[in-house]
This record gives sequence, structure tokens and C-alpha cells, in this order.
Amino acid sequence: MKVQSNCDDCVFAKMEDKQTGCFLDRDIKLGVEETKENGFFALSRFCNTYRPKDWMPLLSLEESSDLKKTVMEEVRPRVGFFIIMDTKDVGSVSRLKSTLLDIKNQDKGTSRYVIVINDKVEYNEEIQTLLTELFDHDETLHHIVQIRAEFPTKHHLVDEAFVHAKNGWIYVTSAGEKVPSDLLEKIHQRINIDMKILSVVKPYDDINGMIFQASLFKLFNGNRRKVHADKDHTVDDRSFLDKIQSAEGSEGSILEWEEFYGN
Repeated sequence: MKVQSNCDDCVFAKMEDKQTGCFLDRDIKLGVEETKENGFFALSRFCNTYRPKDWMPLLSLEESSDLKKTVMEEVRPRVGFFIIMDTKDVGSVSRLKSTLLDIKNQDKGTSRYVIVINDKVEYNEEIQTLLTELFDHDETLHHIVQIRAEFPTKHHLVDEAFVHAKNGWIYVTSAGEKVPSDLLEKIHQRINIDMKILSVVKPYDDINGMIFQASLFKLFNGNRRKVHADKDHTVDDRSFLDKIQSAEGSEGSILEWEEFYGN
């Protein structure tokens, strides 16, 4: 089903006798389906910056002084991080700290939450100390997921951690891997400024660098068995990536890491 947005009484609508444009250029980036009888546009795609006039009295003086900046901050993507820790690696805790620092020191934006996937309970105290020292829990929630069984691939560890996921986006990596300092800004640029569709970025190495929408992971039941109630209870045991790549309408929304990041 096609999702549209109406610009009725939006504070960013450019008006004369009828709407002539958008102060955020969303009419150009999303496309105009039609100009309705009331003079406002109906856009071809969903617009997450639509704000009615009763939005403005809710803003502080500073926020109301720059409405464009305020709304773009409001729509910044919420991103959580899953970090897989391999305690067989020498210096696994220091490797974890390096990755956590990359997440903490993003150029713009703040991570919504951080989940460390750990296979040895004796490391939990050190991990918890690191998380508490590096992150303000009011800004960035953090959890430790204790793995007590063997799984066929690292991808299945994502399913174990997903119980703590929030709405928004998830970035998966391993302890010791670098996280680009402009990662959060890169996601924001893609979906909120360039207005290009995105559902998944494939990992650059095994599991590392995979980015996906939490809602899609839930819809496809992740890497676990998916039973299609509307298809004679067909069973799908494929990985999440395989499921979504074959899904109808996924064309153009699934990127290789190099396509998303440039190199």
C-alpha cells in the first residue's frame, strides 16, 4: 500500500493563494502527487517533518528561533549498537573499550543504546564497569546479553540480543572493530536529508557493519524460522538477510557497505 503525506497547515509549507513549495524542499525530494482542493500538496511518500501549527507553542524560545534545525534534530534516527565480544581473543576487554569509545565519540548525535553480547559470565563485571563509565544511562541505555549456548553463526547472536532492541536502527559489530565517527550522521544524511530509501546495509565483513531497521528484523523474525500465516503456513528458515533480499519491494533499499559508505 502506498503511503502518502498531506501538507495541510504544515508550518513548513510555502503559501501564496495555494501551496507553492516547502521550506525543507520535501516537495522536491518526495514528489508531489497532487495539489488538493484546499490548496495544499499531497506528497508521494511519507514525510516525517510534517508539523502542524500547534507544534510551535510546545517549543522553547531557542527551538522556535530556528524551526528547520529543531525539526531536523527531532527526526534524527535512533540507533542502537550490538557488539559481539569474543573472550577467546587476547585483550578482549580492551578491544571492547576501543569500540565503545568509537560509539561514544560520534561526531554528531548520541547512541540510543548499547548491547554487549558476551559468552563468559566472569567478564560481566568488567563490561558493566566500562558501560557505566562511558555512557550516561539517561542518554544511552546499556545491557549485557549472556550467551550460554553455541550458535551456528554470529548472525544468530543478533536474535539473542534483539529482545532488548528499541524502535529505530541497529548497527552490529564486534569488539575491536572500528566504528566510523560519522556513522550516525551518515544514516541521518541518507534518510532525512537526501531522502533516499534504506532498509538494510549489508556487513562489510561477516556480521560487522550491518545496519537494519528493528521493525523489519521483527517482521521477518530475524534469523529464526518465519511461518507465513497468509501463505498456507509456509516455513522460511533462511537468514534475515536472505529473507529481506527476496522480499517484494526491497529493490534499491538494500545497500552494500561500499555503496552506503563510499569505500
